[in-house]
Amino acid sequence: MKRRILTVALILALLLSVAGCGQAPTSQGTPPPATPTPAPAAPTPTPVEKLKVAGIFPGAITDMAWNQSGYDELMKYKDHELVEVSFQENVTQAEVKDVIRNYATDGYDLIIGHDLYFTEPIMEVAPEFPDIMFGISGGQDGGGNVVSISNTMWESSYLAGALAGLVSKTGKIGIIVTGDGDVARMMNGAFIGAAKAFNPNATGSIAYTGSWNDAVKGKELAIALAKEGVDVIYTSAGQCNPGIIEGCKEQGIYAIGQVTDLWELGPDTVVASVLIPSGRSVGLFIEKMLAGTLTGGVEILGVKDGMEDLSPYHNFDTILSQDIKDKMAQVRQDLIDGKVVQPPSATA
Repeated sequence: MKRRILTVALILALLLSVAGCGQAPTSQGTPPPATPTPAPAAPTPTPVEKLKVAGIFPGAITDMAWNQSGYDELMKYKDHELVEVSFQENVTQAEVKDVIRNYATDGYDLIIGHDLYFTEPIMEVAPEFPDIMFGISGGQDGGGNVVSISNTMWESSYLAGALAGLVSKTGKIGIIVTGDGDVARMMNGAFIGAAKAFNPNATGSIAYTGSWNDAVKGKELAIALAKEGVDVIYTSAGQCNPGIIEGCKEQGIYAIGQVTDLWELGPDTVVASVLIPSGRSVGLFIEKMLAGTLTGGVEILGVKDGMEDLSPYHNFDTILSQDIKDKMAQVRQDLIDGKVVQPPSATA
């Protein structure tokens, strides 16, 4: 009988224990272990759609001048998280429209023609691709989906002319450019006009290489000008510039470089270089495109905007008088303040 009562008691105790599992714990009970909640699945990252930018260069990207400046700026965006870049160099006028169309059909969002002379083909092709933006470095036309960002070109040449007029001993100064044209004539006029402003007896000579890359021709022209009594030459001919400087070096006359600082090509020959960072236009195209502010039109920038300037004097810093350096500093400031009147164009 006791065994049966004990058995019943054990059964009742077991039933009470099981029933208690479904009730809230008492102050003396132990709460049941919580059922873990599954963590939410991590969201799948959305792929970043990069801005596709193409640069088209008329010459070699190692020219130490216009093309290299643009290429170097483009390459700053090579590893940018929001930009994908591509380029082609040595693109001729006959090829450029095909190159533009190839980039456009490949889905590029911004196509930059890094040359004034790409203006006409870009203006012709751009309407075929209204959803793509086109930039022209140094261009003089724009509108719709085409924007040009250009240097004044005359302000930098004015700086070169002022320096040439101040350092020339013979009063004969020269400029070597690639060929005759509106921009070249504007540069010639600014160079010679500035030289005369600081040396009223100065006379200017103009020579043409006929090419952007014939360094031998550049050297020959420099030597020929030196033999005529020219003692300062402004080099404005792309890859011809090293040859021009070499000719100046051999003749013992001064040179003023252009586009990039060419001091190392002739430390005791290159008094200074006027800087025309053409790559800055490439950077502006991309920056404005990323910001959604790139619109068709033409923008002309100069010394005030950091698009044109004068390099340090390097070896000539202790050779040039303080008076010359002060006058050059004032010329630069006058250009910034808009006090300089652009001289008339000139041709040979």
